[in-house]
Amino acid sequence: MANVQLGELSLKQDSGVQDCVYSPDGKTVAVGVSNGKVCVYSTSDWETLWTWEGHRGGVRRIVYSPDGNRIASSSWERAVRIWNILTGVCLHVLNGFDYWVYEIAYSLQGGQLASVCAAKKVKLWDVESGECRHILIGHTDIVYGVVYSPKGDQIASYSSDYTVRLWSTETKESLHVLRGHVDFIQSVAYSSQGVRFASASSDKTVRLWDTSTGECRHILSGHTEVVCSVTFSPNGNEVASASCDRSVRLWDASTGMCLHVLQGHTENVQRVVYSPQGNLVASSSNDKTVCLWNTATGICIQTLTGHSGTISSIVFTPNGDVIASGSEDKTVRLWDVRAGAPPRPISSRHSGFVNQVKCSSKGDLVATCSNDKTVRLWDVQTGVCRQTLRGHTGTVNCVEYSTQEDQVATGSGDRTIRLWNVGSGACTRILAGHSSRVRDVARSPQGNQLASASDDKTVKLWDVASGECLRTMTDHAGFVNGVMYSPDGNQIITYSWYERVRIWDVETGDCTYTLPGHGSFNNFVYSPRDNHVAATNDDGMVRVWDVGTGECGDIFIGHNGRAWSIAYSPNGGQIASGGEDGSVRIWDTTARTCIRTLSGHSDEVKRIVYSSQGDLIVSASNDGSVRVWDVESGQCRAVIQDFQDGINDVVWIESFGVNYLVAGCFDGVVGMWQVLMDREHCDVSLRWKTTNGELDMKDATIQDVQGLSQLNRKLLKQRGAVGDPAHRLLGAGKKVTTMSSVVSKLKTSSGRAVENSSFTSSTLAKELEQEIEQKFRQAKGSLVQD
Repeated sequence: MANVQLGELSLKQDSGVQDCVYSPDGKTVAVGVSNGKVCVYSTSDWETLWTWEGHRGGVRRIVYSPDGNRIASSSWERAVRIWNILTGVCLHVLNGFDYWVYEIAYSLQGGQLASVCAAKKVKLWDVESGECRHILIGHTDIVYGVVYSPKGDQIASYSSDYTVRLWSTETKESLHVLRGHVDFIQSVAYSSQGVRFASASSDKTVRLWDTSTGECRHILSGHTEVVCSVTFSPNGNEVASASCDRSVRLWDASTGMCLHVLQGHTENVQRVVYSPQGNLVASSSNDKTVCLWNTATGICIQTLTGHSGTISSIVFTPNGDVIASGSEDKTVRLWDVRAGAPPRPISSRHSGFVNQVKCSSKGDLVATCSNDKTVRLWDVQTGVCRQTLRGHTGTVNCVEYSTQEDQVATGSGDRTIRLWNVGSGACTRILAGHSSRVRDVARSPQGNQLASASDDKTVKLWDVASGECLRTMTDHAGFVNGVMYSPDGNQIITYSWYERVRIWDVETGDCTYTLPGHGSFNNFVYSPRDNHVAATNDDGMVRVWDVGTGECGDIFIGHNGRAWSIAYSPNGGQIASGGEDGSVRIWDTTARTCIRTLSGHSDEVKRIVYSSQGDLIVSASNDGSVRVWDVESGQCRAVIQDFQDGINDVVWIESFGVNYLVAGCFDGVVGMWQVLMDREHCDVSLRWKTTNGELDMKDATIQDVQGLSQLNRKLLKQRGAVGDPAHRLLGAGKKVTTMSSVVSKLKTSSGRAVENSSFTSSTLAKELEQEIEQKFRQAKGSLVQD
């Protein structure tokens, strides 16, 4: 069960989930389904307590009464139903709506229910009698939403007339009309003290209002698209807003200043909620993910993937340990978000060697190519595989982004180069002409040309727009392993096994210089600051040439065995090389000496990369580890050993101001780690990693296994496990009874069809409710939970 994260449970429905909400005490969860059902689950064992049928349309909204004993549900059928959660009886069906019901809300004491439908009024219902007691009239267009203030003294309603109205719960009169928005209002919220009120609009703004005066205190501007959701932090000091511009913004409620812009979602962000402690916010998006953010730093600390449909609702448990998300994919997913919870494995890994890892310059996508004949494009923030590029009939050896990053080029053992559209995943062009496998491709800095290196001993230059082969260079006597453009695009450098490095003039196709060495060249790199190139060689040496003259200026000697990998520091003042001896050596290009030898790997170092600031070096080895080194001290600051095989490539990414490492392995695994560092500490934490797929426990036995929580038992059973785990030992003579079994027995012993909603307005239904509730309370008093 390696790489398995328990604690993620899917409650499967038979139709799309419209709403999901926890009870005030967190002991039950209610789910509204688009087929008209309401399902209630016990959170102790995740067994179904009730499945209520009666709505003739999708259940749009569910709310618990403040004491948690009743649930109100609204649907597209122009009715609201009130249910007793202890007995399962439908107490009332509230009719009299002109159109479908948009929103419902319980009053603070729970004796009143407010509702709005596609009309210009708000209706207030007496919960005990089921009668409509008041109608609030004042809006000039459809009312979409309603909410009670935390103190219970106000009701707020918002309408497509672009206004919010604050009503007195005592007099039922309009206290204030909040005007200022110039487009539809999408969401509203009271602060926890009730002194502030927030409204989010399609006009791309959030407005903060004083509830006592009705004055607009702040206009929060910054979003570039519709603001879909707004909420206050539990202490009322912050506001979070979610927008179709794919971002979440955190604001200071007192000053109106933007504290953080949370970026990472790839589609519209529809909802945002604070954790009960206020240290986290969760956001859900049309990209089918939930992101968890640290409110102090604005950093995304976890991305929850697994839904295959739009997410309709997200909610924290009252203690903040779990997030429940409901989706149109017919599931509710429960996520363990406690501090220290393990990162979530991602399915769909490569089934062969990962040959190369490349990151887009914007830092939002990573491309990997593999011996499994595919290329995969991964979302950096979520680990979701955005595209799988299929079409090559041989191993894919290399991948390269276009200058605009709307295209990738790939070279394959099938002797072709393919150009792919990043957005659609479609192959837009096939470049054929090589007579053997393509080992490497490079894009010119201008983006109009592509160079390819092949085992047919040639290098070809291609026009990207037309796909035409411009010229073929044929001077190599062996397989051409690599190709690279000079920073100005006027030259290309190629290297071959058991042969020399060659420098070519792009315009003429002539070989201008041949750079000698001993044995095979394994890697080379251009200097970022001058006209030099450095290369590693089988003889263990690092050579530096002037590409203007073809002269070898420096030879660095130190590795025992072959020198494999090489990298220049961002300022060009250093060269780092990795060798067969497992060491990393740092060379000063001015002093021409080795200033550090970094030891720790037990096998050859395949890849080296500098951090964007040049203060860290990352090395990846065949020993199955990645090491992070401090350049100044030579100290190893972190070791990543989450691999079962050697690492073939590693890249450093800076995305939205946060540093990450992405590594690709010989066993097909791709993983990403977040790097947080200061003078004292270096914290490297796994964000996501690919696995073989979803946990499969089919026919695996968990009979008498001890220590499994109810949640994990449910998860393993859901994934196909058989048997029953051992229960915690109880005192002699004590009977183990679950809440769901009590409910089941009560329903059976009553001998009456409590599900029949036709009884709800009759004396018989009232008597039945009282009888079952009395039996339930008696049973609950002797309940022993397992």
